[in-house]
Amino acid sequence: MISIRVITDEGVRIIDTDSSRSLLDILGTNGFTIYAPCGGKGTCGKCRVNIPGEGNVISCTYYPDKDIEVILPGKSEATILVRQTEFLEDLPFENKSKNISINPYGVAVDLGTSTVVMYFLDLLTGQIKKIASFINPQSIYGADVISRINYCQEHNNGLVTLQQAIIRAINDELDAFMKNNHSDTRDFEKIVVAGNTTMLHILLGADPLSIAMAPFTPIFTGKQTLKGKDTGLNIDKNAELVTIPCISAYIGADIVAGMAAINTVHKNYIFLDIGTNGELVLVRNNEIYACSAAAGPAFEGAGLSCGMSAVDGAISGFTDKNNYRVIGNTDPRGICGSGIVDIVAYLLTNDIIDETGLLRETFIIHDENKIQVTRHDIREIQLAKSAIYSGINILIKKAGLSYHDIDILFLAGGFGNYINIKSAIQIGLLPHQLKNKIYPVGNSAGIGALQYLKSKKTEQKIHQILKRVQYIELSGDDEFTMQFALNMNFT
Repeated sequence: MISIRVITDEGVRIIDTDSSRSLLDILGTNGFTIYAPCGGKGTCGKCRVNIPGEGNVISCTYYPDKDIEVILPGKSEATILVRQTEFLEDLPFENKSKNISINPYGVAVDLGTSTVVMYFLDLLTGQIKKIASFINPQSIYGADVISRINYCQEHNNGLVTLQQAIIRAINDELDAFMKNNHSDTRDFEKIVVAGNTTMLHILLGADPLSIAMAPFTPIFTGKQTLKGKDTGLNIDKNAELVTIPCISAYIGADIVAGMAAINTVHKNYIFLDIGTNGELVLVRNNEIYACSAAAGPAFEGAGLSCGMSAVDGAISGFTDKNNYRVIGNTDPRGICGSGIVDIVAYLLTNDIIDETGLLRETFIIHDENKIQVTRHDIREIQLAKSAIYSGINILIKKAGLSYHDIDILFLAGGFGNYINIKSAIQIGLLPHQLKNKIYPVGNSAGIGALQYLKSKKTEQKIHQILKRVQYIELSGDDEFTMQFALNMNFT
């Protein structure tokens, strides 16, 4: 018998069970509801739970063989997962094996500036065998793409240093998978990567300098295909590494993959990924408009006095000093993006700051751990939220629409997944005109890369997106500059 300690929003419960059943089955028969739309077949990857020390696991394919602790998604997170099924494509699996191995696997990678997510897919059955995530090790060389481009230029072998850092991290996950599944490098037949344009350049060892300099022309934006032997990855020498196409220097493959994953009947909609760059896409019938607004790293936790990524110890939700949510249910160590949005909304509601952002004295959240919000933090949030909101206004105007014409706004990415939409509207990050039309779609980039790995239809969808898209450059746009200045105040 083994013991499973289950942690939920409502408390802790101990389950004693045998080790012959999947974790999903064990939890289900003991009264816990786990979202598994594929019926436990391992093809959707949505029945994820967190096991401290192991990370997120897919409960229907995880068979515990020792005592473990399991953290189940909270009610709000579970609701988000259900909603995502409505809006994200789930294409049937087509056998994509190249017949290199008798046990072939493919890997879809969402190569984020802050976080990397890897989906391991069985290329015979279409089962998702594992989902792994880790902090991008390049973060120690800079929080955003511009700082990493600068690192490449300012240091001898800077590009090689950044490239090797991410290659090593991906290889660590590949090696861990091989060890646990008794496989080897020959079993990895295909890697599909989505990421912003800079991340893809660094991964492939292409100089990203032109991305940061006018006229912002990357070395490549189209699909890149490399043989395994040319990648530095621990995969078969004849395997393929494919990068999903980008739109421009600052509208990357992560956005293209996310757009391809969207499944909606709406004619006019906005797709928004809030990060260091606010990447915005507006679809109007058969026309697509795209732009990028430089928000800075504040919403990813960087640039703030007590900012941190959305990892254990980060304050991710805030009601007041005595009521806040900390990732991992640990003592707070800092504040992540969703947390700072809640905090600023609280400060506005309680007249601790005014609409201009004036904070008379530092706001202390946790005295013992010295977690606080400063005037500088408020300023960083004002700059970031104004860039995003102004970019939305510009796109709507360029498309000849009004807010009334927009059917829905999809919020992509980790920040968009957990942000309190009410708080985001209150501080002027998201438009109040769309308050009942905003829905998070989670890691749509990773799902898009996974669908690319599963089905040829995704590549066809991407081709159609690229044919229809019109890119709008906001740098040097006088109208954007005016909007940016007008939208600095909190609403």
